[in-house]
Formats: sequence, structure tokens, C-alpha cells
Amino acid sequence: MRFPSLALSGLLLSTTLPALAQTTPAETPALPGTAAPRFFVGLGAYSSYYQPLESRSTNVTGLPVPVQLTAGYQLRPRLALQAGLAYQSSSYAYAQSYYLYGTSNSPEYRSYAGSSRSRGLSASVLARYTLTRNAAHRVQFDALGGFTLQHYFGRDQGTRVDSLGGTRNSSPYTNRYSETSLLLTAGLGTRYRLSRHFDLTLDLLLNRAVLGDTYTPPMRLGLTGSSALGLRYRFGR
Repeated sequence: MRFPSLALSGLLLSTTLPALAQTTPAETPALPGTAAPRFFVGLGAYSSYYQPLESRSTNVTGLPVPVQLTAGYQLRPRLALQAGLAYQSSSYAYAQSYYLYGTSNSPEYRSYAGSSRSRGLSASVLARYTLTRNAAHRVQFDALGGFTLQHYFGRDQGTRVDSLGGTRNSSPYTNRYSETSLLLTAGLGTRYRLSRHFDLTLDLLLNRAVLGDTYTPPMRLGLTGSSALGLRYRFGR
């Protein structure tokens, strides 16, 4: 499986942070009777087989890096429920023309000019179980599992011009497409505590379509990969 470059860079970053933590002052212990933070939100970069990282040329606009927003609730000290929503967009204009020969062997032409717009949404609900037993450690490792709903849709519209039949013909066209898939998701995550409220997070996940997928995954067993690198904020003291 080909993990995106942001996931690899995140792994390298997570290995260097523990060394830097030796010079970081220890956090002030929570006051007696203070409730542990239960709600958290996060924002980060996301990438998957369905929403890959894209390079942008001069005529393409949108989000080259999908953005993911997460929100969660700590059910137990080591168990949390997390929901995520990732979004990606891409728009570009195009024009192409070519010549062909009709039945009379006379040269004829055909051209297309239009624009294409696509959007991708990924909604997930995951359980997050902490594998690290000592909650005082700055680096924590988690196991994740749940479901992801992937929806992709777009529109292609423009004008087609040709000289078939010896006359100039012009006609507009519009093509709409969409794809919705339900994925079974599982994987591992790591968190590094930057401060009392902020964590740096990295999740590496595997997905398998169970409903509605018409893509051909490159991996065996129909598995595809996804990753998310971001920052998480914990509410409360």
C-alpha cells in the first residue's frame, strides 16, 4: 500500500518528539476533584485511496490536500468515540480538438471545451482505544475501528463542436456522476501531548469496502489505506 507523504513525515516527527520532551517542563498535576477532559476536537490533513493528495497545475483550483475535522467524547479513561468529516474539491477547465476522416475521406474535426468539477466527502465513526497503560506518558498509542462512508460526486459540462456531415454542428453536454461506498475501517494511531490541551495526532488506517464500491483497489483482499495528520484540542482542565 502506498501511504501518502504526509503520513511518512508525521511518523518521522513522532519519533523525534520524545527526545525533545526531555527538556519540556512537566505539566502541573490536576487539582483534587477536577474532572478529566472528555470532549475534544481536531483539524488536520487527510489522504486516502478515494481522496488522494493532488498536485495543482495553473488551471486547476480547489483543495489539493483534503481537510478533516474531528470531534470526540471520552467514554472511559482508555476508550473514546470519534467522528470525522474530510472534504476535498477540484475544478479545472479544458479544451481539446482533433481531426478525423468520414466516409468520404474528407477531413473533419471535432472539439470539446468545458469545465469539470468534483467533490469528495468522507464521514467516519471510530472507536479509539488507548493501548498505552500509563496516561502520564506524552506519547500515547491507540487502536481504532469503525466505519467510514465515502461519497464522491462531480459534474462535467461544456460544448461539443464537429463538422460531421459537411456542416458545423454545435451542442452542449452535461455529465453528472457520483459514487457512495461504505467502508470497514481499522488501524493504529499515535498522539503526542504538546501541552495541557493540545495533542499532535497521526492515524494510519486500512479500509475495506462492504457496500457500494465500484473501484478496483490496488491491494489484495480489497484493502485500501488512509491517513490523517493533525492537531487535537481537549476541553476542560
